[in-house]
Amino acid sequence: MLKFGLKSAILGSAVYYTVDKGIWKDSSTTTALYEDLEKGVSPYVGELKKQIPYELPPLPSNDRISYLFKYYWNCGVKTTFQFLVDLPTHTSNAATKTYNLISSSLAVEPSTSPNQEKAK
Repeated sequence: MLKFGLKSAILGSAVYYTVDKGIWKDSSTTTALYEDLEKGVSPYVGELKKQIPYELPPLPSNDRISYLFKYYWNCGVKTTFQFLVDLPTHTSNAATKTYNLISSSLAVEPSTSPNQEKAK
């Protein structure tokens, strides 16, 4: 119960902090906050680069993130609607296959039971 309470407090604090700083407002406010964060973190990243022997990848630009978000969103929308367009065909094919399977199972003649063979 303590673990859940601690996690809830951390989550609530994070949500309160982001709302207080204006992250969920319009995009110009969010962009300004991102640039401020980038300026504030860059001195520490410089020190960290000196301590780590390999290169860290640069932060993605806002244009790149925006493009990727739009691209993958559009791919998801296109795939969803293609599924909805093909749904009647797939449903019809599944119904036909189910009907054929059931009718072939019912059409099989019952084999003679062992008791009938003994009686002969």
